[in-house]
Amino acid sequence: MQKKEKISQKITRELLAMIESNRFPPGSKLPTELELAGLFGVSRVPIREALSVLQALGVITSRQGGGSYVEEVLPSPLIQHFSLQHADMEMIRHLFEMRKILEPQAAALAALRRTPEELERMREVLEWLASDFTSADRTGQEADFEFHRTLILATGNPILTDTFESLSSLYKKALSLTLQQNIGLVRKRHIVYKEHESIFLAIEAQEPELAKVQTIIHLKNVEKKLLF
Repeated sequence: MQKKEKISQKITRELLAMIESNRFPPGSKLPTELELAGLFGVSRVPIREALSVLQALGVITSRQGGGSYVEEVLPSPLIQHFSLQHADMEMIRHLFEMRKILEPQAAALAALRRTPEELERMREVLEWLASDFTSADRTGQEADFEFHRTLILATGNPILTDTFESLSSLYKKALSLTLQQNIGLVRKRHIVYKEHESIFLAIEAQEPELAKVQTIIHLKNVEKKLLF
């Protein structure tokens, strides 16, 4: 049974059509989230989701001072890219199924096996993430990715590590889609940071079951932001 298309996906398609028809030509500034919400007759939430997808596709960019702008050099053809995006979302859905199976147990293993050096690296990455989240123009994507990578390394399991590395590009794509939505939203960024901190503290305390639970909570919250 085919899933019903989400409102944000419909808006993404319509914005792409407007850009292709030069209603919003390359280099132009898009209307504000509030203006787009009025144009489509929706709340700002699906507008923000649609803009996040367009940014991940490389169609628009956010500039200092606020606002979203259509890229001067557009991906071509746009419709093909959006079709690929749908394929990517299906892959990301499968990725999260795998992550919910593997990562909680990986966190438990990390709590049991982490070395002092690995724990210190996780602490450094957590500080990096906190720093990124205080910046208006950084998503925290690289720091977030490195946190999960360091956690996997701390399991001491080379097969888990190889699996993670082989999926790194898909991990980063999922992070881009979720973290982009939090730019400018201080409270949401704080929640994401605290979820990572809770995982770290459980690993630091060598509490495997707590590390597992905190990882499950984090993954469920991240999954809610995706356009499934």
